[in-house]
Amino acid sequence: MKLLKVYISIFCMFTLSLLMNSCDSFLEEKPLDEKTSNQFWQTEADAESAVNALYFGGVPYLHNTDVDGGWTPKATMWGGIMSGLYVDKRKDRTFTTASEGCTFNIESFDATAMKLWHEFYKGISRANFVIANIPSMTGVLNEATIKNYVAQGKFFRAYGYFWLVKEFGDVPYISEPYTSPEDIFKERVSAEDIYKYIEQDLLDATAEGALSDKAFYDNGCYVTKSTAQTLLAEVYLQWAGAPLNCGEAYYAKAAEMAMNVINGGKHALIQASGSSSDLNSAFNVIKTTKSSNEIIYAKEYNYSDYNVGNSYACRSIGTDAFQWKDSKGNGVFHPGGDVLYSAYLPCDMLINSYATDDIRGKEKQFFFKEYTDATSVSHTLDNVGNWAWFDENALIKGHDGDYNMPTFRYSEILLIAAEGLARTGHEDDAVGGAKYYLNQVRIRAGLPKETATGDALIQSILTERLHEFPLEFKIWDDIRRTRLYPEEAGAHSGQLNWVPLESAKIQNKPDGSIKVGAIPTYALLWPIPLDEMQANPSLQGHQNPGWN
Repeated sequence: MKLLKVYISIFCMFTLSLLMNSCDSFLEEKPLDEKTSNQFWQTEADAESAVNALYFGGVPYLHNTDVDGGWTPKATMWGGIMSGLYVDKRKDRTFTTASEGCTFNIESFDATAMKLWHEFYKGISRANFVIANIPSMTGVLNEATIKNYVAQGKFFRAYGYFWLVKEFGDVPYISEPYTSPEDIFKERVSAEDIYKYIEQDLLDATAEGALSDKAFYDNGCYVTKSTAQTLLAEVYLQWAGAPLNCGEAYYAKAAEMAMNVINGGKHALIQASGSSSDLNSAFNVIKTTKSSNEIIYAKEYNYSDYNVGNSYACRSIGTDAFQWKDSKGNGVFHPGGDVLYSAYLPCDMLINSYATDDIRGKEKQFFFKEYTDATSVSHTLDNVGNWAWFDENALIKGHDGDYNMPTFRYSEILLIAAEGLARTGHEDDAVGGAKYYLNQVRIRAGLPKETATGDALIQSILTERLHEFPLEFKIWDDIRRTRLYPEEAGAHSGQLNWVPLESAKIQNKPDGSIKVGAIPTYALLWPIPLDEMQANPSLQGHQNPGWN
């Protein structure tokens, strides 16, 4: 698998570029070899190491990036906290304070914005080096391998720019590796053009024979044709909505690309005919699996074998659990760093919105309140915890965990197909209709088939996305592209009312309070980092509107 190859072979290339100046290799931060740029790209191991490095910087590294040091929300969590639907209970960091207080100014958000900006461009730079240099290795690599490696580079370049354009709007577009300080500063390119560049990279990556046509885990955890198609379906869905509002044509493209994945036959739902509601449920398999073909792409972790693991476990449960004692008076948990973070806990409105029969809302599926320790003492959390991240072994033994973090799942492909079709007038519950794909997700969750039409059907699909991916960081993108926000529609009704953001009742502004219209539209984009504006004369005077 890729992890083993990375553990053995990955190293940092030290050049003048942004690519390898800071090596954030996933498994071992110490380089096993060091080469200058003119010594690199000479061997098969060089090429493999450069491609492996794509998986451990850029967008995937958001899972490792925090706000102000340790014990804080990861970058993956920032949008959910901004939305108010998730709460950082520690209350001791600038980002959380500013978000809950609606202090949307550059001073409060600049450092966080810089972390995003830097990470995205680092990943893009790594991809540019792969795309530019791999084709010259004809004496070392065969044609199929060259094509595959370049396609992986284009996938990760597209992935980086997709996040950049969502987070910042117009951004500089860099498509070549930097090998000298000349011409290093670029002007911002329109978001529309950025999307076109993203689309072309992903069309290249999904071309016949470019990427492996296997399921993700069957391919050793390298990106596949389905992975690239899934990202492109997400791109089209976002492109269709705000702020570009390209509408029906791009909803149709999103649906078509999603159906390409469906018809490709490499992925499927776990327990598709209906999940159990116990620890063997589909949702617990999703949590623990490293083999299921429901997973289209995941961030890999493996503490047991490589000593670098998943630190979400410490953020899965409230700090009150740190005080729990077993029947012998010993502490139950000994988390890494002796800290439980309380950094991303769901609000009550979200928890209460699950229908009574929805398996996903039941205990120990995505969330939990009760825990029984090894000495049979039962404990109750003060706040709902995140079962999807809870790793008992890691918390008891005091280290990071082994679970991978799903990024793209087959259920999302079904819901993208459903939304794209519903928004283009294809609502049927027959093959090729929106409800046909939506109801596959609902049936697995123990819900009846949806019969709504029109706007009610769109609302149902948006609700299903939140209920299916409550801990996979989709909600902020959905709010941004729809300009709609979920409000309660009756406890345990299984429904939410998606209302215009400017008049919506925003949760937890501050914690425990509701504030109407608390998120201004301009705050849906981050400010351009001040350090970057000062360094790049082409950016000066071109701050995103509203950030003062």
